Amino acid sequence: MHELPRVCVVGYGVAGRLHHRLLEAAGLRVCTVDPDPALTGVPAGAYNHRPVEHRSTVREVSAPVHLWSLCTPTQTHVDALAAVLERDPRARVIMEKPACRAQDVPRLLGLLEQHPEARVVVMNQYRHAHALRLLDDLRRRHMPAHPVTAVRVAFSKDRRADMEAGRFVDRDHGVFGYEWPHMLAVASRLLPPDAYRAYVESPVEDVRGVVHEDYFVTTARERATVADGVELELYSSVVGDPPGAADVPDWVRAFGRSTGGRRRLAQIQAGPALFTAELDPVAPADGGRLPDNTHRLTAHLPTGRQEMLVNDSPMDNALRIAVAQLFGDLPLPPVDLRPVHRISALAGHFGRDRAPAAVAQLGGGVA
Repeated sequence: MHELPRVCVVGYGVAGRLHHRLLEAAGLRVCTVDPDPALTGVPAGAYNHRPVEHRSTVREVSAPVHLWSLCTPTQTHVDALAAVLERDPRARVIMEKPACRAQDVPRLLGLLEQHPEARVVVMNQYRHAHALRLLDDLRRRHMPAHPVTAVRVAFSKDRRADMEAGRFVDRDHGVFGYEWPHMLAVASRLLPPDAYRAYVESPVEDVRGVVHEDYFVTTARERATVADGVELELYSSVVGDPPGAADVPDWVRAFGRSTGGRRRLAQIQAGPALFTAELDPVAPADGGRLPDNTHRLTAHLPTGRQEMLVNDSPMDNALRIAVAQLFGDLPLPPVDLRPVHRISALAGHFGRDRAPAAVAQLGGGVA
């Protein structure tokens, strides 16, 4: 009997633990790497009661490893990839989003060029969210003759307690390094392909934000008009709802906040109709939250309102697809670095070396 393929999760924070659980549930054996000495001997038997090997560095992991999952902070992604490829030039690798910082792109591309037999997939779970496909299906079914005129996306979470405790703080990108890659993935699913391409490859038009002296940009709102006149709006905050009602777009305030101050919203305007996805975690009107991986889709139509609930795990979808791609023989598409350049360009509008007057702010002032 052949042993199950073995995957090593590098970086054992929140994302690493989630990868561990889902990859093990998919039938893979898991080992982990993290320099935190407190994790030594953990999480043996955490999910399926299998013993789990934990090491402090990639070099210490015993062979063989069939797949690597890199869940370290963004600024160390390329270091982690380099360590894996030094060990195995033909490694199969899943990288969490974003792939890296803009300043690390030349090194990342150099590593990929030096290791042509390596197979690397950058994962972004919302590219594989069935709820978004169903939302667009609703739009096509009810408004087939009307083009998309607006796409709006808002992903927010109150991360203040995490940041103050020293959990991953993205001082290179601020708010743009947390939820913005997810929002770009959502936009890529809802915008017409040419419209998304025009947006992500164009200069930044209009971005405003709130700047914190330590955590960089904590709230931001971007607006753009893309191909065919489609209006795009992206909003995110890592400090909950910041002071001042004007800081939160009206369409966002219409929806309640769920666990951890989360809102994950996607909206399509087509003719007289409005289609909205509230993505997990969802707060019902009477409080609490819907079960895990439950999303609510709402269609506001000229004939009335329709609502449906969808059970779907975008992370599980994305990991299973990545594993299938990496273990397959088909050529992989090139690593898409456009989101990296986009979030870097957005963060560049708030560079610390700029004079305060040059920094656009929502509602004014420093958070």
